[in-house]
Amino acid sequence: MVLIDPIAATAPDAAPPQQAPAAARAIPYAALARLPALRNQASHDLGLLQFLARAPQACLILLAAGTGALVWTRLGASSAPLEREFVWAASVLAFIAAITGLHILSYARGGAPMPLDKAAARLRWLLFYTGMAWGSGAFLIMPDLPSPALAVGFAAVPGVAMGLLLRDQKGTTAFAAPVTLATASAACLGTWPSGLWVATVILAASLLTFSLPMLQREMSACRDVLPAPV
Repeated sequence: MVLIDPIAATAPDAAPPQQAPAAARAIPYAALARLPALRNQASHDLGLLQFLARAPQACLILLAAGTGALVWTRLGASSAPLEREFVWAASVLAFIAAITGLHILSYARGGAPMPLDKAAARLRWLLFYTGMAWGSGAFLIMPDLPSPALAVGFAAVPGVAMGLLLRDQKGTTAFAAPVTLATASAACLGTWPSGLWVATVILAASLLTFSLPMLQREMSACRDVLPAPV
């Protein structure tokens, strides 16, 4: 014999036990719609953090490349006075020190660091000024008749190295553009051997420098969308 509870059977507002959990499990469509935007913002912030974190390595590249350029011009019997070499080296070192100080203020120091967008914008401006200082070496430290390898290496090597390291389109362009324009102008306006050909090679190398960050970004995006191995 089955016993029936008369109170539960006659309750007017008795509901099936499955309805309450179904209402509690409602899908938050509004929150899910924000996930792509949050992911893009997190990816953007991570890229800026990595860009700022690579500033010390960029300074080391500039120091090594600058030392190599001075040694190469000296070995090639450079006719540039020591005063010009000192002015060029001092200007490049000054901006390297400024980049290092910005890295300390925005990334390495604890407490309340500088906002990422502001710090990245300042670093790009410093890279632009550093590129102008570096490009002035085409008029200050280059010998009267530099070899094509020296001229192309002076403009292309630091630009390609910065592009591979920084992986930031704006930062790489900010440094490489003034270096390319200054060195190509010196090759065309001066008495350099095969000046037009040297300028053409420098401009072609600059295209590689400008495309490196875009290529790296596309490769990173392809790795993100690849399915995980089973």
